[in-house]
Amino acid sequence: MNINSIASGAVAQNVAQNTGDAIGVTVARKALDIQAEAASQLISSATKTAASEPHLGSNVNTHA
Repeated sequence: MNINSIASGAVAQNVAQNTGDAIGVTVARKALDIQAEAASQLISSATKTAASEPHLGSNVNTHA
């Protein structure tokens, strides 16, 4: 049994796993960036609506 072939196989597997992990982290970060941008747009649109119609949301109906 050749030790070099076993070691090179283990190294190749480790490199492939690290590459896969790096890609997964990059995709997760991109997804979080997209979600943060969408949340920011949603918050800004809600703020614009509330400012343009000041009578909305000023009363709370406590009778159901």
